Amino acid sequence: MIKQIATGFIVLVLLVAGTTLIPAEHPQGDEEVHLGFEATGLYPVQSASEITLGTAFPRYPEQAVVYRTIETTVSKDDALKMAEKFGMSGPLEENVLSYYIKGDPYTFDIEKEGGCLSYTWKGRWNNVDPRDRPENLPADEEARKIAETFLKEHDLMPEGAVYKSVRHSQGLFFDSEKNTSVVSSEDIQVSFTGTLNGLPVFGNWMYVTIGGDGDVLRIFKRWRDAEPYKEFPILSPEEALEELKQTGVVTAVSSPKKATVTEIKIGYYASPPRDEQPYLKPTYYFHGTVEGESETGTFFQYIPAVPELGRGLY
Repeated sequence: MIKQIATGFIVLVLLVAGTTLIPAEHPQGDEEVHLGFEATGLYPVQSASEITLGTAFPRYPEQAVVYRTIETTVSKDDALKMAEKFGMSGPLEENVLSYYIKGDPYTFDIEKEGGCLSYTWKGRWNNVDPRDRPENLPADEEARKIAETFLKEHDLMPEGAVYKSVRHSQGLFFDSEKNTSVVSSEDIQVSFTGTLNGLPVFGNWMYVTIGGDGDVLRIFKRWRDAEPYKEFPILSPEEALEELKQTGVVTAVSSPKKATVTEIKIGYYASPPRDEQPYLKPTYYFHGTVEGESETGTFFQYIPAVPELGRGLY
């Protein structure tokens, strides 16, 4: 999220559990930051001459359920019914990609293919507003309660959704005369992710942005629905690591030489709902550190775990 202001410039600062993180390199460690784009993301897949294991292999089931995706095409009636959950009734407008309602102060938008939706206080979210000064924000736990209550009361919490994290976004205005940064606004993003069969779904994501006085500034939801298909044997973590060595890693570090795996998870990979993806397949998520010729950073990669359904994520 990027804050904008008429003069000076804004620096985005993320705070996680009270710790300030000013990202100096990408991608970051948590798979949540990769959910806005494809698995290869904004970064290239590159071969590393050496990939080593720096953590223990996780437990894994020898067989796991593959899910068949439920494709979502949103009609005008569907859009209106969803808008009603937010207390909005129209007039409903449309463009090539979505239906939307411009209300006061909120705008509702839902994509025709896939059903990604947003509900946004346009005048405050991603903007500078004196109501959203840091001292006006609720505590993190209170922000989480506000977000969960809103989603449940408006029938917006999907089945299998679980709390993920709280992140703070600050708009910092640089005062060139005083040579210092001044906090102009701040909000809290409460994120939720999905689960299937007790495993995380990498890609199902929604968040609620909370501003001053606990006001809901934005809701965003990107979610694939799916139904059980059948069980398949899956790769072991050891086999997935060998696949990783053949596939390469996703990193912003140029000419990676040595990569060290520090985290392995097994779950399901879900692409953006408007993409064609017949199945949600068990998938290994790898993350770790990487060394290049002149820099170090992090990497991530997804390795599909069901050989019978091919090596692709889709």
